[in-house]
Amino acid sequence: MMKTVRAKLVALVVACMAPAVAGAVLRAREAESTLLDQATRRVDRVNTSFAAEIEDSRSNAKLALVLVEHAGKFQQALAAHDAAGAQRLVSTLADVYKYRIVLAADAQGELVAVGNPKRAPRSLRAEASPAFAELLAGKPLQGMIPVAFADGDGYGMVAAEPVVVDGKQVGAVALITPISENYLDHLRKKVDADLALKVDGKLVAASSGHPDPELDSREEQAVLEEAHGKLYALKTFKPEALQRPGQVVELTASRDATELRQRSRDLLVHSAMLLVPVLLAGLAIALVLARRVGLGVRVISGAAAKVKKGEYAMVPEPPQRDELGLLALDFNAMVQGLIERDRLRETFGRYVTRQVADHLLANKVELGGELVRVTVLFSDIRSFTTISERMAPRELLDFLNVYFSGMVESVMAHDGVVDKFIGDAIMAVFGAPVPRPGDALNAVKAALEMRARLAKMNEGFRARGLPEIRAGIGLHAGEVIAGNMGHIERMDYTVIGDAVNLASRIEGLTKELDTDVVLSEDLYMQVSDHVDAEPLRRIHVKGRAQDVMVYRLKGLREASRREPRAPGSSATPA
Repeated sequence: MMKTVRAKLVALVVACMAPAVAGAVLRAREAESTLLDQATRRVDRVNTSFAAEIEDSRSNAKLALVLVEHAGKFQQALAAHDAAGAQRLVSTLADVYKYRIVLAADAQGELVAVGNPKRAPRSLRAEASPAFAELLAGKPLQGMIPVAFADGDGYGMVAAEPVVVDGKQVGAVALITPISENYLDHLRKKVDADLALKVDGKLVAASSGHPDPELDSREEQAVLEEAHGKLYALKTFKPEALQRPGQVVELTASRDATELRQRSRDLLVHSAMLLVPVLLAGLAIALVLARRVGLGVRVISGAAAKVKKGEYAMVPEPPQRDELGLLALDFNAMVQGLIERDRLRETFGRYVTRQVADHLLANKVELGGELVRVTVLFSDIRSFTTISERMAPRELLDFLNVYFSGMVESVMAHDGVVDKFIGDAIMAVFGAPVPRPGDALNAVKAALEMRARLAKMNEGFRARGLPEIRAGIGLHAGEVIAGNMGHIERMDYTVIGDAVNLASRIEGLTKELDTDVVLSEDLYMQVSDHVDAEPLRRIHVKGRAQDVMVYRLKGLREASRREPRAPGSSATPA
């Protein structure tokens, strides 16, 4: 049990500290989530930045094309199929757009001039790419089309415008931006993210140093993916400016978030390093407190176990005046109260019997009584005056105490209550203050035991040269008033009534009837199945209209002799 108390106290302290630990972990997690959100927001912005870049590029290309198509010399050169004249303007335009291919074609779709020829496609014939049919036909064209470049097949972002003179198309001019590693590297610097472009699920190009071009989010939202031991925040989106019918163009932007995650983890480790000493200190304090509380509870529990056995043990007074210290003080006060109660009971029991003492201590003491049916026993020493004259007072007192001790033990052995001592006489009651089954028979058994004890006492008295004692015992059963009588400041628990007077009268007749134990008829009728008695005669009692039949008690019947005795009884069989 003590281990359980200690464990609960430690658990309580740890539970009190748990919110702080959980809070630190949650704050670290929140910080990590915040840092990672920053990374995902950056890749979210790539879509907007890329769209803006495409729009700027397209606007610039359109402006350039418009300027070129309205240049008179360029129009004349195309109309006359003057390659040299068209090449001069195309070369000038190519110097401005170094990373783009500038194309000029006549009305028949024949290539007239090429700017940045190293980047030019191998062929501009319609069969080279279905999309070029629209370009060579001089129709306005923009978007991304497949192109067979000199260094391999790929895709280009195209802007084309027809060249018209006097309402007649004389040719076309176009700007093609190759979607290559260089172009994506150019965009990477602006959007601060690695880029990978796919058309219909096939990788077209990726920025140099891309960790894994095949990474994609597969959803239109930013996600976190592990690749090559690092964490990346990435998002795949579909740029509207690059979409053409029957084609799905996807651009995936990814950003290394490993450092951000490491910073979050470092924050978590730092929080843990700060919390661990606090947790250990708290745990140490909890163990100390639990040990002290457990020790205090164990001491009090051990003392309580002794008190339960009737051993009144105090606990050491603790130096602290906390709840445990107050508990120890209260426990000692309780034990002291029990000691005082038992001392009072013991002292009280010397003046009244144990049953009366328990009854008075357990109930509110008030004047008054109640009508109960009891058996009253009176016992008196015959010729006591003669005995007392022959003995010194001190010797007489010791002599009587030996006699009274034996008689009282006989009464108490059969659940009787010694009501009072009247000189050398004893008045005992069976059935008050606590009635029990068989009170009448118990009174008879007590009288027989008193007879037997007195016989043994006399043997001892004779051996010591002391006079023998002869006693008369009278018993009667009837109704009495039992309760506290006297004054509120000085009261006595006793019984009064005609039954008491009759029992006393019967005891007084024992000498006249020449017998030691006499029963009234009322009592005899209750115990006749258990006792052996013979009728004597009827006696007249003052205050009664009818005479009372009395019986001389011989002993118990054989069956009653074999009845089991009450636990702790010391009666001597009759």
